[in-house]
Amino acid sequence: MRRSLFILITGFFLAVAAYAGLYFIVTAKYHSMERSPEPEIAWLKREFHLSDTEFERICQMHDSYMSGCAERCRQIDEKNEELRKLLAETNAVTPKIEKALADAALLRAECQKQMLNHFFEVSRTMPPDQGGRYLAWVQNQTILADSHQQMHHH
Repeated sequence: MRRSLFILITGFFLAVAAYAGLYFIVTAKYHSMERSPEPEIAWLKREFHLSDTEFERICQMHDSYMSGCAERCRQIDEKNEELRKLLAETNAVTPKIEKALADAALLRAECQKQMLNHFFEVSRTMPPDQGGRYLAWVQNQTILADSHQQMHHH
């Protein structure tokens, strides 16, 4: 029982980490290559052939998204801490643990929804052909990639 609970919780924490940090991970490899005010997204301009106006608008969207993302990450961290405390008190899935897991799943779903909304908004700022290519790329790097990993863990 203890081992099953450990596997369940470990999988949960990995999933939360994936959603909360994936946007940073996806763009991290470009950070050191750029010197612009928005180094984590500067590669988008080159990769998707954006005009200065398109890129400026995407930078504004990015700033707005990241402030909300930081708050969602804070909430997920709080829920993780609550789960750690609950798990330290027992060796079974209690109603409190069930509720904490359900609450965490809702936070994760909200994180996914906001991330997808951001991707769609960014894609609409791009020329249609580039926007479609961008959407396919980010979905494979985030939502679809994570679904594939989860399937292998079950």
